Amino acid sequence: MTYNLIYPNLNFAHKKEKGPYYEEVFEKHFHLIYELLFFVSGNVDLVLENKIYHLKPNDLVLIKPGQHHYVIPQSEEIYERYVIKFPEYIIPNELLDIIKNKPTLTEINDSTIINLFASLDDHYSSYKGQHLDLILENVLKMILSYYSSIEENEKNNGNVYNQKMNKVIDYINENLAAPLMIEDICEHFHYSKSYIVKEFKASLGVPIKQYIIAKKILLAESLISKGSKPTEIYNNCGFEDYSTFYRNYIKIVGKAPSLGGASTIPSSDVETN
Repeated sequence: MTYNLIYPNLNFAHKKEKGPYYEEVFEKHFHLIYELLFFVSGNVDLVLENKIYHLKPNDLVLIKPGQHHYVIPQSEEIYERYVIKFPEYIIPNELLDIIKNKPTLTEINDSTIINLFASLDDHYSSYKGQHLDLILENVLKMILSYYSSIEENEKNNGNVYNQKMNKVIDYINENLAAPLMIEDICEHFHYSKSYIVKEFKASLGVPIKQYIIAKKILLAESLISKGSKPTEIYNNCGFEDYSTFYRNYIKIVGKAPSLGGASTIPSSDVETN
């Protein structure tokens, strides 16, 4: 059984593809929302930011807003997984800090969580419309509640592609409020522009300029969703003028910035080639 249910604020899917050439094109992309990927079977590597993870059955991957990622098939095995995408406000307030600090990959040994993902199929078969939407949202909150209470297997931290670019990524994310030109990063790390552009693209699969802009827009979206006015916060996200911010916001979010932010799941993920 496979399906892909897209609601205004949630996306639930059970997907299966046979490698090495899947029907779904796994472009390098990121979301403005959270994604839970529960791995059932297959032989794939997940590349997220500057790390690579070889997935095993019952691995639960937490992809946080703004994290660039894609999948690399390693064989012709069927790649099966459950995927849930959801905005931050779905997470119960008492769990928010815990979920934010969860590692990317957790090995799930808790049968309750495993059974909750499997139950999505039964709910999909038995209910439709608004009833199904409400049921699935409650299942998600149950998954998050159990997930927040378990201890992670710290050995699954992923393998870093490039230690030098890892430091560059940290520097970018710590300085999003600044204009942050590529030349500034080169000066800070004493790298040539050609070197950092080449190494960053090789490591993350996306151009460094696109990465910086995407992270700035994600910061802006977070501030707007908390009540800040777009015309007042663009400078706090390192944009020198509102028109540049406005143009990039529409390109990434898919609509004009407005008070309250993007309250719905985007119709498609943001691809970065």
